[in-house]
Amino acid sequence: MTDLDPTLILTATIAFVFAGSVKGVIGLGLPLTALSILTTVIGIREAMPLIIVPVMITNLWQVLQGGALAILFRRFWSLNLTLAAGVWAGTVLLFIIDQGVVAAVLGVVVILYSLINIFAIRIRLPARREAALSPAVGIFSGVLTGMTGSIGVPIAIYFQALALDRESFLQAISLSFFLTSFFWAGALIDEGALNPRSAMLSAAVLVPALAGMYFGQRIRRHLSQVVFSKGVFVFLIIVGANLIRKAVL
Repeated sequence: MTDLDPTLILTATIAFVFAGSVKGVIGLGLPLTALSILTTVIGIREAMPLIIVPVMITNLWQVLQGGALAILFRRFWSLNLTLAAGVWAGTVLLFIIDQGVVAAVLGVVVILYSLINIFAIRIRLPARREAALSPAVGIFSGVLTGMTGSIGVPIAIYFQALALDRESFLQAISLSFFLTSFFWAGALIDEGALNPRSAMLSAAVLVPALAGMYFGQRIRRHLSQVVFSKGVFVFLIIVGANLIRKAVL
């Protein structure tokens, strides 16, 4: 883990306040936003363990907000099972593949996800295809998560395609993220990246993450979510482009 110089401390604080605010407003995006900012000063392998505790706690918070937990657990059990397997495999790949390649992949994912949301691209899937598609979406999203930390991009698109209502969408995606975080943590421990020191740092950045989430929820009541979201996604496009630039130069 990189030494705790003032630049890293300041960047981490800003990253998690901003990422928490994004999650508070739109219900997701904390890992992707935090990693996009953190990787401007440290490598993705060093940044990845820092997001584990905030991912666990903020998603547990959202999981407990809805009333359809048991229904969603039964409905998406196959997706969450393959998601867990995929995230372990993806984490192993993270420590094998060149970091520059991983950073470039993260940059591409950030830009594509941002463009999909800016232009409100929506895919619709018939309910009859859900049983067949859920395991495939889970494994793909899991591998992508383990490699890049971009948890939820394929799953968010998938849940939108199934036309889940807003409350079910937020609870379902938070449940997937919460369950996945335990396997993700296990994989990072196995790779030696999540250790007592990085776990303490991850616990410490939970404070700015929760503060940002609280602030974001207040923004949601008084500010147009569409305007805020588009501003966030434009920012992420710039960050994603910078990740790709650093990877290829």
